[in-house]
Amino acid sequence: MRKRLVEFLIPAIVLAIFAGLNFVPFFQTAEKRVYDLFLRIRPAVEQRDDILFMDVDDNAIANVGLWPWSRDYMARGLILLREFDSSYVTFDIEYVDPSPQAVNARYLQQDLPRDLDAEFSFVQDSIYGLFDALAQGQISIAEAGDFIDDLSVLTEDVKANLITAVTNVVRDNDQFLGQAAGFHGLSFFTVNQLRELEPLSDAERAKRDQLILYVEDAVNIDEIDVVDASKVQTGADLRPTIQPVLSHAGGAGFPNVVVDDDGVRRRIDLVTETNGTYYAQLVTAPLLDWLGQPTVRVDRNQITLQDARLPGSPITTDIHIPLATDGRMLINWPKATFLESFRHLSYWRLVYHWEVEEEIVDRLRAMDEANFLFFYEGGDQLLPLYDFAESLKDDVLAGGDRAQIDDWREYRQIFFEEAGAFLAGTAEEDLIAELDYAINSGELQPEDAETYQIIKDEARAIFAETRERYDLFMENRQVLQDEVAGSFVIIGWTGTSTTDIGVNPFEHEYMNVGTHAAVVNTILNENFLDDLPWWIPFAGSVVFVFLTTLIIRRLKEKPVRSLLVGFGALLLIAAVGVVLFVTTGIYMNILTPLLSVFLTFIVLTIMNFLTTNKDKQFIRSAFSHYLSPDVINEVLSDPAKLGLGGERKNISAIFTDVQGFSTISEAISPEKLVHLLNRYLTEMCDIILDGRGTIDKFEGDAIIAFFGAPVEMDDHQIQACRAAIQMKKLEERLNQEFLDDELSPTPLLTRIGVNSGDMVVGNMGTDTRMDYTMMGHNVNLAARLEGVNKQYGTWILVSEQTYDKTGRAFSVRKLDRVRVMGITEPVRLYELIDLREEVDGDQNLIDKLRTFNAGLTAFEEKAWGEAEKNFAVVLNEYPEDGPAKYYLDRSRKFKKTPPSPDWDGVFNLTKK
Repeated sequence: MRKRLVEFLIPAIVLAIFAGLNFVPFFQTAEKRVYDLFLRIRPAVEQRDDILFMDVDDNAIANVGLWPWSRDYMARGLILLREFDSSYVTFDIEYVDPSPQAVNARYLQQDLPRDLDAEFSFVQDSIYGLFDALAQGQISIAEAGDFIDDLSVLTEDVKANLITAVTNVVRDNDQFLGQAAGFHGLSFFTVNQLRELEPLSDAERAKRDQLILYVEDAVNIDEIDVVDASKVQTGADLRPTIQPVLSHAGGAGFPNVVVDDDGVRRRIDLVTETNGTYYAQLVTAPLLDWLGQPTVRVDRNQITLQDARLPGSPITTDIHIPLATDGRMLINWPKATFLESFRHLSYWRLVYHWEVEEEIVDRLRAMDEANFLFFYEGGDQLLPLYDFAESLKDDVLAGGDRAQIDDWREYRQIFFEEAGAFLAGTAEEDLIAELDYAINSGELQPEDAETYQIIKDEARAIFAETRERYDLFMENRQVLQDEVAGSFVIIGWTGTSTTDIGVNPFEHEYMNVGTHAAVVNTILNENFLDDLPWWIPFAGSVVFVFLTTLIIRRLKEKPVRSLLVGFGALLLIAAVGVVLFVTTGIYMNILTPLLSVFLTFIVLTIMNFLTTNKDKQFIRSAFSHYLSPDVINEVLSDPAKLGLGGERKNISAIFTDVQGFSTISEAISPEKLVHLLNRYLTEMCDIILDGRGTIDKFEGDAIIAFFGAPVEMDDHQIQACRAAIQMKKLEERLNQEFLDDELSPTPLLTRIGVNSGDMVVGNMGTDTRMDYTMMGHNVNLAARLEGVNKQYGTWILVSEQTYDKTGRAFSVRKLDRVRVMGITEPVRLYELIDLREEVDGDQNLIDKLRTFNAGLTAFEEKAWGEAEKNFAVVLNEYPEDGPAKYYLDRSRKFKKTPPSPDWDGVFNLTKK
């Protein structure tokens, strides 16, 4: 019988190990690597054609200059993207700090000289006109004075215009980028979410908070229904894009990405919360707009976009986005390198467009000044058409009617068509014909004929060069038109100097900006991935492991068949996992069932050869030394623990003792005494064992126990405190039963002390008799605390080492700081009241504790009168309150005879 139990205990232990391993980082990482392998088996996800990267790549940086660029480059790019009708533009580039003001190079090089020339020409013409009128007698000398006054006013106007012109040389590029964002209308920027409050000066914090107020109002998710926020990531602070840009943007989202422990990016938060406001992920923000602003419903296991309208679809539908067990969306990455993922254009194409455009316009202006445009019908309207289009753009940038954008685009298109017609038409030949006629007429002086020949040669050259630049420009323009129109554009830095490179399940080097495209692609394709909670494959493991165990037991004498069964089970598990993932996109943790079956198979097979019935009987007989099932399981997993020896562990010790039990024992018969004590100890110990505690020993009516060994518990402090509270509550019922059954003449009142810290635990004794027990000064402190309850009139005392690790799970009353013999550092004591959730509903108790704490604060500050007053208030409402009585008496004594000035408020524990 025992042999059979061991054979089934082995798979149970294996299952327990793998259940625990599901929470161990290295095992989780191994599971994720298997998930990556399964992704390679699954068919590749379709890549949408409407996603476009505008890459700030090596080509762009080589032509423009070192990154980061002046922000006017992004502003002008946004304007062009609007011209080419991009749908949305998302910046995976942060603009969280103001940039210095910059020189408007185009204005300085082109517009300023023209403005200066116009103003000076105006003044010059006015002066010449005055003198010419005087010379021809049109005005008299006497009348000239009046004109001079007018000329003075004119020069002041010119002066003002010149000052304005010089001022325009400097441009606020942050404002320009914001204006361009408003011009585009659908550009999105970053709002970084920070896990901790960013350290800022008071002035910086005030400015940041003001910006956050705007963000909370303008950038949050408009329509959201949070049903279950338990898995929504929260932040403490935001670092938004600067106000001049963000205030004109179409929206913003957080660019934060999730990197697993092994450095691979597999998942993403779609929604996060900061200070009660919900925000969308960087590309999810424009995507929601693209989908018609559906209501975002957040549940525990999925996010639903209700009534979403997919691009190009006339109907609405609900998009159900499954969330992995950690509350994040698994990204369905394309099986490709970054450059092979979706469509790419170098940002240089935008820069090249406006640079060559400016060059062509400058050439046309030069040709206009030379009267070359005279030879083209409508040539006198060509440049005014361009300038008018520019004025429309400038008006929209300044906040004018955005309806003018369509006119701006139309006039620009007409201009470029007319410019092309001019360059490709007969204007050049007509001009050359006129020049040849003049040269060959014989009416020119030799030097004039030579000048005309030079003009002819220059005309040929400028026409040829302008035509060549125009052809290249229009070729680039056509590429932009074809690629940008209707595209969801993502702009990011992808040059070789970037450090913004990550790892995804397919590529060891993948530009992180690609994460955002993969998110959009996953959602729009509705090709989602999901994973099962760990316990589902674990439940399957239980079935497979025990089935394998049964079959192996039946095939002990047939090792070949046993091997076939073992490997067959492994293949079946792997096949189930692969088929499930390939057909549904749902990943089942595969390592737990695979390895648990494999390990069970190996262990049982080895046991058939190496274990004996005598060994099993010895181990089973040794179990009788332990009361806790956890201890038994620990011994079975490691029989060496039956030997003598100990180890240092951080645990919680609990000591109990019944007040005046010796008096009770003398008042009843020995039979009743034994019955009373057995009932009391049994029910009290059940509470400890239910909390996974271990009973150390009994000393009469006293119970000595601990939590956190031999099986480690992260929350042993909480379990010990909860057990203490439950014991006191159980005591009330037991006392009623003892009185009803006449087992005890008086109630049993239990004092309890709890302390946590490093203690030595292990088997101690002899080779033939041993106990699993604990020792150390932290054990002694727990014992002392049980006795110190008498001093304060309390029932449960815990040390600060215990209370500090319980969070806000319990309501306590702070008492003295005490110094224990042999320990230099003082220890704060707390009276354990109850679970906080129980106390929160009792306002009278809350008021009592608040008043008492105020008294204790005054007491520790040596304000004896104030302390006495507060403790008296408590006793007035609760006359039997032990701590209040104790501190009232102390306050009055110290009021009469204060302690020494150097008293540090610490009391020495001198009695138990």
